[in-house]
Amino acid sequence: MRIFMKKLTSVDIERHLELPNDTRREALPPFQGAWENVIRIMFEQAEMEVDVHCSCRSGSLAFTKGWIGIAGDLRLNAGDVVTLHREDQGGYKMTVRSAS
Repeated sequence: MRIFMKKLTSVDIERHLELPNDTRREALPPFQGAWENVIRIMFEQAEMEVDVHCSCRSGSLAFTKGWIGIAGDLRLNAGDVVTLHREDQGGYKMTVRSAS
């Protein structure tokens, strides 16, 4: 199930990935009153799993800790498109489509 798809901006790469308004929140792990939770995401291009912190402040969702490192490792650029999926087995996978 696709949770979200987003065309990256420079802020998404340098600071945090702000999730789009149409993100399927019900497909993410529940926050249960907390401001943040950790999602283990398989990054297909890097063939590695990364713990990414998802923050919920002021009603907005953003990937923070863990995201910046993998964005650098994958050499993501503004204009690239990322898609987060929830797998049938319950895991999460992110794919990247390069703008160039």
